[in-house]
Amino acid sequence: MIWALMLFFQISSFRGFEITEYYQFLTLLFLLPTLSYGATTALFGFVQNRKKNGDKTLISNTTNQYSHYPIENVSTAVVMPIYEEDTNSTFSRIQIMYENLVENGKNQNIDFYILSDTRTPEHWIKEEFAYTQLCETLKNYKNIHYRRRKNNLNGKSGNIADFCRRWGKQYEYMIILDADSFMTRNLAEDLIKLMELHPNIGILQTANQLFRSKTVYQSLTQFNAALFGSIFHSGAHYWQQNSSGYWGHNAIVRIKPFMEHCALPQLPDYGALGGKILSHDTVEAALMRKAGYDVVCAYNLTGSFEENPPNLIDSLKRDQRWCQGNLQHFWFLFGKKIPFTNRIQIFLGILAYLNAPIWASYIGLSIWNYAQDSKFLNYSMLPEEFDYFKKEIYDPLYFKLLILSISLLFLPRLLGYLDAILSKRKNKFGGFWNVSFGFTLETLVSIITAPIHLVYFSVFVLSTVFNKKIFWEPQNRDANSQYSFSYTTSSFFGITLLGIASAYISFEYSEILFYSTMPIWIGWILSIPLVYFTGFPKFRKFHLFQTNVDTNPASEIKALNSLLDKQNDSKITGKEFFYALIHPYYYKLHKQMQGDKKSSPKQNLNYESEIKNLIHNGPNNVHSKVLSKILTDKSLIEAAHLEFWQSNPTTWAPYFQNIWKEFNPSYFP
Repeated sequence: MIWALMLFFQISSFRGFEITEYYQFLTLLFLLPTLSYGATTALFGFVQNRKKNGDKTLISNTTNQYSHYPIENVSTAVVMPIYEEDTNSTFSRIQIMYENLVENGKNQNIDFYILSDTRTPEHWIKEEFAYTQLCETLKNYKNIHYRRRKNNLNGKSGNIADFCRRWGKQYEYMIILDADSFMTRNLAEDLIKLMELHPNIGILQTANQLFRSKTVYQSLTQFNAALFGSIFHSGAHYWQQNSSGYWGHNAIVRIKPFMEHCALPQLPDYGALGGKILSHDTVEAALMRKAGYDVVCAYNLTGSFEENPPNLIDSLKRDQRWCQGNLQHFWFLFGKKIPFTNRIQIFLGILAYLNAPIWASYIGLSIWNYAQDSKFLNYSMLPEEFDYFKKEIYDPLYFKLLILSISLLFLPRLLGYLDAILSKRKNKFGGFWNVSFGFTLETLVSIITAPIHLVYFSVFVLSTVFNKKIFWEPQNRDANSQYSFSYTTSSFFGITLLGIASAYISFEYSEILFYSTMPIWIGWILSIPLVYFTGFPKFRKFHLFQTNVDTNPASEIKALNSLLDKQNDSKITGKEFFYALIHPYYYKLHKQMQGDKKSSPKQNLNYESEIKNLIHNGPNNVHSKVLSKILTDKSLIEAAHLEFWQSNPTTWAPYFQNIWKEFNPSYFP
């Protein structure tokens, strides 16, 4: 940082410290620490991985103590909050984890909770159906539970808080999973044992591996995480120790201190930066540390998996939510008794997105100051003096600063590649040539996509600053849902024009400026084809970007893939309302799974006409709020059921008549 700032002051000294150079200096004060942090963290990790005996501070070094530690009587809840997710994928993960964790008879104190915030009636009926099928398949309703909240207050964090209020006191620990998460039996058992052996740990986080990549974009990000994740995790642990980060999933939490100390506060009502906290994990880690408990990352334990967005567009949509959530953490920089290490993590999380507009400002100010310096020196010197001074003194200083910045930026990548080559990890990627080719190609793609992130992250930050609130929406995890070329073009057309304009202006002004800014504008120009083609299915024949999850998957992963390949779309798709309200067997199940709150008879009279409208005109003619009310009230469910079976079939809506034709009356129990 000192070297970079010295170079900057040398450059600025030729013309005197102007106001624009002052602003450029301010941007460097934000950018240089972030670049230095990434480079030094990777360096720490590289050195740690080179040690003969590894990192001696790892919590998992207590293997000899916990290998035979009994956990049969340790009550644990595996909690999975879901929101408009694919039911086959979600419940298949629960099935495989149950079969490995509980069915062997050793872990009868582990219960599974599927906590739904789904709003769409068709989706939650499918979830109820999938839950019933799951319990029937496993012949167990005791250890597997499903609940849908009627009011999804505070999203995922509110769902977890609701679980803690209702059932938290029954359990010592909870393993939190996302809908796209998965965990092997060995890892889950190890986490419970480690929590038992270390009573001061409040949160034990795992290092997630990306898996089930189906598109080119997913393969790229999976390869990136597998190649570079090792040195970053070990490097971060080197300085964080018991103040590790927490990512809100694929972790085990000690419930009692979590309930007592990690309740999220309401932020000051200050536009998009205030109100309800969107990203809860970093705050919960800080509050847990504030309470005196450790937050540790067992990054070397394998068996923790998650999926990633299928394309860049969905990844950017997710980043927009994360951006606002991270910027909201600004308030906690000044919170009382927050440990200093957590303040650093909060600050780095903010800069992860705030640095985008700062980078854009720095680039713009650099170009402006370079042009102004050139103009000043040209007027101040003779032509031959100017040419010599600019080529031999001024430009080399600028390039030194540029090379230093690029070196800090790419050092983690180079160290990650060397770490894989110097260790046996290269075999997990298919050998030396595979990892080398994958590293080169992935780096090129990252260089091209970086300017795209620069623009979008800047827009996200400015949107938040100008009070455009973002809400958690369902995430697209379907690898087959590729966006059309026209949609991609309309989304990135503006960036493409920006790239063409930048290339033309820089070329007209200066050849040096044209080539030095090429990595930026070429990414903007290629944004449309890049985003579109990386959303394609991955090229399986060429074995590009393969990782150990592809070459040597765990037995549970094989079982999950096999189960998902066998399962097709639910048989009730398109018939959800028929099953929930009409089918004699599933109607009873649906009715049974609603709350016991009794509705007012007078209120139900107001719904008589709506129920008739539903049966005789179809669900498409009923308002969604009315439909939700009918589907969640036991007396109204029964009224709709009776209205159907007591009415003349010729008066039923075509929706019900068409489904009825597919059924043989003898099918019903």
